[in-house]
Formats: sequence, structure tokens, C-alpha cells
Amino acid sequence: MIAAALVVLGVLALAASARACSCAPQSPAESLREADAAVVGRLVKVLPHGSLRAVYRYEVRHVYRGGEAIDPGQMLDVRSARRAAACALPRRTGHSYGLFLSRHAGRWFGGICGVVQPRRLRHAAQHQPRVYRSASGAAPAGCGA
Repeated sequence: MIAAALVVLGVLALAASARACSCAPQSPAESLREADAAVVGRLVKVLPHGSLRAVYRYEVRHVYRGGEAIDPGQMLDVRSARRAAACALPRRTGHSYGLFLSRHAGRWFGGICGVVQPRRLRHAAQHQPRVYRSASGAAPAGCGA
């Protein structure tokens, strides 16, 4: 009886972990180096795109990487999963997020594993040699030269 209960609990635990999103630990500086783009954006809208995907529309506030393709102030569409268990982006509209993005076939993609607090992204960028741009057009105080 006890063995059967342990088997059932083990199966339930494996099923739950198979549905959960899991991110490998990585510092913001590492993510910044590996990303095709890194921005701070304010989430404006989430548009369903089929049953499993969505398009997350951000107003770009700061560009830390990918400035040749993204401008501060523009609306940026990022494709991601719709459900948190599939590592979807956060859905809180009006909130600003630091995003590490990848680009495939001319489209931007992201997920919860590439989301950081804006201040953590800014801090990582301060230690990079590139200048980034903000919606005001100027580099914020204390950032790269």
C-alpha cells in the first residue's frame, strides 16, 4: 500500500515538473552578451496568436543591444508562449521589463527566462563598452561612454 502511494506521488511529481517552466541560471551580463537584443520595454498589449502563442507588444524605453534594428520609442512585437508553464513572458500591462530577445526570420522572440528587472539590465549594460539609447535620445546618467 505504501509502495503504491509512493509510486503515485512520484508520477504526479514528474507530471507536474514536465509542465513547469525551468530556466538555467545565467547572469544578466551573460544574457546581454548572448542576446540578439536587450531592451527595457513597457508592456502595452498581449495579442493571442493561436491557442499556444501570443504576441507581446512593448513600447521600447531603452535599447542596450540590437540598436541597429530597434529604436527607443517604437512599438516592438515579441512572440512568446501564452502560458506560464511554457515559459511565457509576463502579462502585466503597463509594467516595464528588461528583456533579452532572440531574432529568427526577422521576428523577435522571448520568454520568462530572458526577463530581468530593468535596473539589473541597466547595471549589466554599464559594464559593457557600448552606449545604449533611451526614448529621450540620451544615455542615462552613469552609463557607458
